[in-house]
Amino acid sequence: MAAMGAPAVSVLIIVHNRAHTIGAAVRSVLRQTLRDYELVVVDDGSTDGTAEVVASFKDARLRLVRTAPNQGIPLARNRALEEATGRYIAWLDSDDLCHPVRLRVQYDYLERHPRIDMIGSAARKIRADGTLMKAGRVPFRSHEEIRALLLFRSAFQQSSIFGRAEAIKAVPYDPAFPVCEDVDMFARFTDDYCAENLPRFLIARRIHAGQTIRSNVERIIDRQMIISARKLARLGMAHDEAELRKHVILGGSFGNQISDELIDWSECWFERIFAANRRNHCYEESALNTVFDLIVMKAALRRVMKNPSRIGRLARLVARHPSGLLALGKDAALPLLPIKGWPSAAGLRPLLKA
Repeated sequence: MAAMGAPAVSVLIIVHNRAHTIGAAVRSVLRQTLRDYELVVVDDGSTDGTAEVVASFKDARLRLVRTAPNQGIPLARNRALEEATGRYIAWLDSDDLCHPVRLRVQYDYLERHPRIDMIGSAARKIRADGTLMKAGRVPFRSHEEIRALLLFRSAFQQSSIFGRAEAIKAVPYDPAFPVCEDVDMFARFTDDYCAENLPRFLIARRIHAGQTIRSNVERIIDRQMIISARKLARLGMAHDEAELRKHVILGGSFGNQISDELIDWSECWFERIFAANRRNHCYEESALNTVFDLIVMKAALRRVMKNPSRIGRLARLVARHPSGLLALGKDAALPLLPIKGWPSAAGLRPLLKA
């Protein structure tokens, strides 16, 4: 850490009853190649020994903050932001991991690009048994595509967020969003600040049954409807409740609720969105088109996975939405390719075994 003044980066973790994963998350931060940081862990009313696991790490850069009773995710995130003293903020969820070069790569990128306020990254996946999957997720990179995607769904991995502290602190988390608090923040942040994603695998996310997105589908749809309604209003797009729900289900690719009828409806719906955008110029049209192609292709692919007889329909959609197929191909291929200079999966495996 620098001899004087605030650290370069404040790494923030909020945690509630994750004694079985918080140790690995903390270790992944303490093994970063960039050393000028503080790690603030906000234990939000845990009752399972989480605080004891965190306290067992003897490192001067680590600070444990305990709240009681449990305040919920948005307030815990805001408490972590209040505690942060670094020039940059880096988030990490309590069940995820940082690649050892994560902070160095993101810090250097923002130092070289002063117009950008926040960046995310691609993410590898960790199975429930703790082994690393070959699959990953490669998000849209450009600010315009990110803004367009946020009309429908999240455009970032929360654990990969790294940004300038003054910008991130200016957009606190809203307690009205006990779920989707991150998507709401991203949607508001990108209205006023510039954000990008790096197509590098700087984090790894655990996939397990206890994740919010798996256990709170209806609450997620409800909160996402509020976010999307706000975005559509800014676009000048009229809609009713049924249309708004279909918009969110399509954008989120909630597999059990995707139907052929919904995919058919989407094409007319998007024509209305494009028409509204031409009137009000909220989004770059090419970015909006790329996002639509991806959303339609992902929805159609989910239908085929559940009903292989729909493969002919998927082929026809591919012909109409080629950029969507390209995005899906990138998502599938990039985690498997050995690309010079990119963080490899090898840097994460020791963290899983520790």
